[in-house]
Amino acid sequence: MSAVGSWTLHFSWGCTGNYSQIPITFNANGTFALAPYTGKWVQNEGKIIFKFDQAPNSVYGGDEVSNAMVGISSTFAGTNGCWYAIRTGSTAKPMAEAKPEFDAAGNKPK
Repeated sequence: MSAVGSWTLHFSWGCTGNYSQIPITFNANGTFALAPYTGKWVQNEGKIIFKFDQAPNSVYGGDEVSNAMVGISSTFAGTNGCWYAIRTGSTAKPMAEAKPEFDAAGNKPK
């Protein structure tokens, strides 16, 4: 799967659980745009790394599966964070519609 396209990046410096969100576009030429920033990204075997041109010590790394990404971020100066991204136009089914085979603990629902 390729990350090329438009996404919504949800980020939380300090992994507080309070996420801010911003649109991000990954271009096919290995660059990205996240106003007012630009940067470079690389992807291999479902792993993605992207870093900012204007803040070269800020790096995001994680996994991409289909229309979702999740990972960690760092400035390598003591500020670390958590992030996830959802591809623009993707939808999630409410739990009642999804009817999972197993619950969160891995048990079959009764």
